[in-house]
Amino acid sequence: MADRAEQTLTAVQSPLSPGEQKDRAVLLVVGSAERPALPARTRLQIIGDELTVGRRAEGLPVLANVAVLDDGLVSGRHARIARGAGGYDIEDLGSKNGTWVDNLRTEGKVRLRDGALVFFGNHIAVFRMVSHIELEAIKAELVTPLGPVATASPTLAVACDRLRRLAASEGELLIVGETGVGKEVYARAVHAASGRKGHFMAINCAAIPRDLVESELFGYRQGAHSTAHQAKAGLIEEAEGGTLFLDEIGEMTPEAQIKILRFLQDRELTPLGSTRPRRMDVRILAATNRTAGGPGKGPGGLRDDIVARLGAAPIFLPPLRNRIEDLGALAAHFLGRGSDRVDGAGLGPAESVAGGRGDPPRVPAVFDQPAFRALALHTWPLNVRELEKIVSTAAVLTGGTKPIAIRDLPEPIARTIAVPAAPGARRAVGPSPTPAQLEELLRRYEGNVADVSRELGKHRAAVWRWIKKFGLGPQKFRRTE
Repeated sequence: MADRAEQTLTAVQSPLSPGEQKDRAVLLVVGSAERPALPARTRLQIIGDELTVGRRAEGLPVLANVAVLDDGLVSGRHARIARGAGGYDIEDLGSKNGTWVDNLRTEGKVRLRDGALVFFGNHIAVFRMVSHIELEAIKAELVTPLGPVATASPTLAVACDRLRRLAASEGELLIVGETGVGKEVYARAVHAASGRKGHFMAINCAAIPRDLVESELFGYRQGAHSTAHQAKAGLIEEAEGGTLFLDEIGEMTPEAQIKILRFLQDRELTPLGSTRPRRMDVRILAATNRTAGGPGKGPGGLRDDIVARLGAAPIFLPPLRNRIEDLGALAAHFLGRGSDRVDGAGLGPAESVAGGRGDPPRVPAVFDQPAFRALALHTWPLNVRELEKIVSTAAVLTGGTKPIAIRDLPEPIARTIAVPAAPGARRAVGPSPTPAQLEELLRRYEGNVADVSRELGKHRAAVWRWIKKFGLGPQKFRRTE
């Protein structure tokens, strides 16, 4: 009880700075089924007090805030997002094909939650409330991405900004994120931005036997053990002048962790079977997929003293389900269909950043509309790695001659969406979950009802009714740390 009171007191005494307050509304455009990788200037739309979404800006006041979507299924004036009492509402403006929020067609004004998925024709967008710091990070990332794909995610953009600023230093870094979020991808990006001339060497500490980690890292001299018929250089030595990435570092034995700590302190390498240390110029980056440790342990079960050496504040990469605004750009990247590294940061009609390379060329449709929507509604438990596998497999199934359709996607993804047969159509009615199924989903998504509803392909109100009916409290599944 004292801990909770102390946390509350700290929060009261340390309010958010003006730059940290999430008081700015933006519409982050995921992409279009026909063109998943959009120009950067289109991906970020700042709402202000009001934003009109449509295919053209004619007929609106000159100073009106307009998001123009190049889409034959989007009406000239399709929908309007406006600030209301205590939040933002979206209203369809009589469009031919309707406006959909979280896979339900809007009727009248609908209040937008932070993170709501909004569908206009072939386009998908995410409504976000962001801080000034997050907004500036998104703008910078869309113009000059750190990794291979520019992110529009507020959380990841801030992480990328921090990684970019730390890249040129010689300090160690610890990256934390679920399996498949791209920790090695961003470690490679940090190495590329660091200017170090040596190689980037990576080792997955969870993929090799624990008793071999030391020899893989430090190498050994001939005769060091029964199978050491000749000397072998370790990865630290091979990374001389470059960067060594230790993925899943928490899987190391305590003995190996102590040796890594010693290396971090004095930068001296002593191969197994040798007594003569060598000084090495190697930068260490590390990663883990676990955020909580035991007593005396940091993230991923790491020793506290190693965490202190790697960086007292680990850098967290969000899971794909929390950065759906990047789904279109990622899918296009994996399919080799265009790039979103183009002219400016999508700052609206009057704010585009000059000096880019122009729009990517028009290409045939990549997805059909239901398939693209189904991808956005999926919760991606295996993250970006899962997306890469699914879209790559789907492209093979189409033979490369047709857009990816629902039939080309795995059944769990395909059933997240009902194809809108006509304006006014609503989501197809599927079977209700059993108490055991609902409890398992709540446990998997840590009590996040929005994620559970998307997995089931049901409206959140229906999920809440089942939760009450079955006596399942979402709060008991939520993380407490």
